[in-house]
Amino acid sequence: MSDNQPTAGKPAANQPATKPTKQDKPEKQSSGGGVRQTVFNVVGWVAFVLLLPPVLSMLKMPQLQEIATANLAKWGSPVALLVYFYLALFLRVFFGSDQRYAPVLLGYASSFLFFSNSLDIGFMRWLYDLAHQVPFLSYDVMSFIAGVVVIFLSNALSAMRKGGWLLDLLLLVVLPAGALVAAGMFLPGLLGLAP
Repeated sequence: MSDNQPTAGKPAANQPATKPTKQDKPEKQSSGGGVRQTVFNVVGWVAFVLLLPPVLSMLKMPQLQEIATANLAKWGSPVALLVYFYLALFLRVFFGSDQRYAPVLLGYASSFLFFSNSLDIGFMRWLYDLAHQVPFLSYDVMSFIAGVVVIFLSNALSAMRKGGWLLDLLLLVVLPAGALVAAGMFLPGLLGLAP
């Protein structure tokens, strides 16, 4: 028997070891949510339709909001539609495919403050009144859009497996607030918006 011949189970000294094939590699486990996750992810994205009546009403196109209010009374008010929106989003979070909950919760809290600055939400009326004393924070539609953008960002950040709370705080609180202030200072004249 020569020195270069492999012994049972060992490769020869001058022959490379064989690489594992796909069959040798362990299969990645699926998360098991498949259809359920897809359905609730769609529910979460469709929830944004509920925000159309209030935002169109702020843009002086109140027809959808009037239809919702006429057919559903208080259950079709802008605040009620906002509640339904958050409920649908919570269904997406708990049954959909989010990876991290921190950006979702931070995004919901931050967006709620923006929405409170644009809608008359009873117990948050103090914030609405306080913010509207500052000229560049008194544009309802800008605050509402900032809230929607924060929700989009929080959903995107929740899908990132790696991310820290500093990045979440920067993207979901600091930047949107800064953008809202800058927009309130520079855009109303260009867009002809009234507070």
